[in-house]
Amino acid sequence: MCLVIEMIIKAFWVLKNGLRYLGYSDYKNLWCVHPDTSIEKASNATLRVGSGFRTRRNVELNVREAAELTIGANVFLNTGCIITVRENLCIGEGTIFGPNVMVFDHDHKMVDGRVQGNEFDTAPISIGKRVWIGAGSIILKGSVIEDDCVIAAGSVVKGTVPQGSVLIQSKNTRVKPLMHGNKEGKEG
Repeated sequence: MCLVIEMIIKAFWVLKNGLRYLGYSDYKNLWCVHPDTSIEKASNATLRVGSGFRTRRNVELNVREAAELTIGANVFLNTGCIITVRENLCIGEGTIFGPNVMVFDHDHKMVDGRVQGNEFDTAPISIGKRVWIGAGSIILKGSVIEDDCVIAAGSVVKGTVPQGSVLIQSKNTRVKPLMHGNKEGKEG
């Protein structure tokens, strides 16, 4: 019974997405994205999506003015992923994003400690083939993650991760009391 219900739901997704993306040649491989996946693409931006691309709930793809986003075949984005591209992002085939992964190829431009409105510093991002990006990771501008890598959950990636590597960021836990002074509450 569960299999039948699952098949009906997937058929609904395909039908809804088929109607939603009808006439958009850039979106021909978006049949299996979750219906609430948000795709915003500027008219002069480029979006290329390989076959077998899948998403779960609350995924956002934002391809801004003159930017390029290329997603290889059989890429999967889990719940809550956000990708915003202002220059260029390429995701290789067979790559998997855990929940709540964020990818930004830009930073707000700052002058004298102040954000400069809608001005950005950008650098392309390349994510290789068969990469697994753990939950809650953030990929920053200019990063290169080569093929067959694993990015541990909660990592912040800035720079190059060589092919076949596992990136694990050590997180030391420190627990300190909120109370000031010694245990009796007196300053010591």
